[in-house]
Amino acid sequence: MARSVPFSCLLLLAAALLLPGGGYAPARAAEQGEDFAITDRNSDGFIDRGEFYERMVEQFFFADANRDGRLVPAELPGVPAEVFKGADRNADGVLGLTEFTEAREADFDQADTNKDGLLSRAEAEAAAAKTAK
Repeated sequence: MARSVPFSCLLLLAAALLLPGGGYAPARAAEQGEDFAITDRNSDGFIDRGEFYERMVEQFFFADANRDGRLVPAELPGVPAEVFKGADRNADGVLGLTEFTEAREADFDQADTNKDGLLSRAEAEAAAAKTAK
């Protein structure tokens, strides 16, 4: 049975993986801007679903320190246990790539406030601001 994960919890997981070194802390504006630019692969000023998905796959494998194709809580230092559990849909104690990207897809949907299928810099910054609170 799939569990519903609050958006704020998913944003915490996202923030933990998007920061340099995978740490959990609010990103500085410069880091957020740099991450947006990296994710916006075609440099059109928006992040589409394909670009977002590609970046999340990269972040998954970056966080996978032991290269076993699964994320365990120790590979996500500082991510609250309830956030990890919320993303762990089959409750096996690890996040596979599918669980991770599905949870992150919900992040995209929530951040896309105008529902145009693209994340503007303003939408991304607003989502990041919610994470920092």
